[in-house]
Amino acid sequence: MLLTKLELEEFRCFRHLELAWVPAGLRVVGANGSGKTSLVEALYLLATTKSFRTPSDRYLIHRASGQDLGVPPYARIAGQIETRTGRHTLEIALLFDATNSTVSKRYRRDGRPVRAMDFVGTFRVVLFSPEDIELITGSPQVRRRFLDIVLSTIDSTYLRALAQYTRILEQRNSLLKQLSGHDDHTIEEQLAFWDDQLVTYGTYLIVARIRFLLGWSNDLTESFARLSARTLTLTTRYVSTISLPDPIADELSQLPLAEAQASVSLRFRQALTRSRNDELRRGSTVFGPHRDDVQWMLDGELLATVGSRGIQRLAVIAAKLAEIAAIYRATEDWPVLLLDDA
Repeated sequence: MLLTKLELEEFRCFRHLELAWVPAGLRVVGANGSGKTSLVEALYLLATTKSFRTPSDRYLIHRASGQDLGVPPYARIAGQIETRTGRHTLEIALLFDATNSTVSKRYRRDGRPVRAMDFVGTFRVVLFSPEDIELITGSPQVRRRFLDIVLSTIDSTYLRALAQYTRILEQRNSLLKQLSGHDDHTIEEQLAFWDDQLVTYGTYLIVARIRFLLGWSNDLTESFARLSARTLTLTTRYVSTISLPDPIADELSQLPLAEAQASVSLRFRQALTRSRNDELRRGSTVFGPHRDDVQWMLDGELLATVGSRGIQRLAVIAAKLAEIAAIYRATEDWPVLLLDDA
């Protein structure tokens, strides 16, 4: 996969920029605040529709955008790429609505409007930035986000399951808050549909994550061994809120997909049944992939606890190399590597 052209309009510090890429890649050198990271961010946005720097899209739009033309603030990112299946043009427009201070995004692929979930996966990147150390030292949410982003770019079914699961989880949590104090029959009747949907989509997410981690973790171990001068073994394991002992988790990677999903689905339902009273008390769903984690182990101990800062950074580099290999294995196309402050 190659990027051949990038266009930015009213994006971050850039009023207008056109860059032609060469196959060998591009190295950008400049003073602090000159827009180096913003270039990387624009490419990451074209791949994932999300920024790795801010949760608010408002900051992606130049502060003076639209003033000259008397229109609402906006930004535009466009790129041309070459993949093993052909050439594509990608475009994201960000439009600021001053009435409610929100930003909407519009996507076009090859000149045609598409939904975000149909846009993701056309252009694939692997990002390495200083903040990636949080994959080891940060919260479980950081590690879940890593899995969700990688899997969404290589598995369109995962992306759709994630979107559905997120929507259902929000609805179910809202219902749990409303049902506190009701009789058991009403509770079970109201939650039955949402439980079924939660289990269906959540099961897919869990199985997909475990299967992805099998290959990725093997590549991670090998990459770390090549990079490290010491005889240390780096491994990872998926930690689920649903009871999935290591032998069962390993088995899920070998079983046919339908059998693996059936095994997890049964355990997921059992966990929801056991936690009913606790969920009603909390007003939230306590079991599921939205609470799972990935543990990084160095010679059998938690890397975040026993690893030096240098070893942790080396582990992140190995993880990015493993991510590149995993994407190629799934798509037969190399992703574009983005290095920020490398």
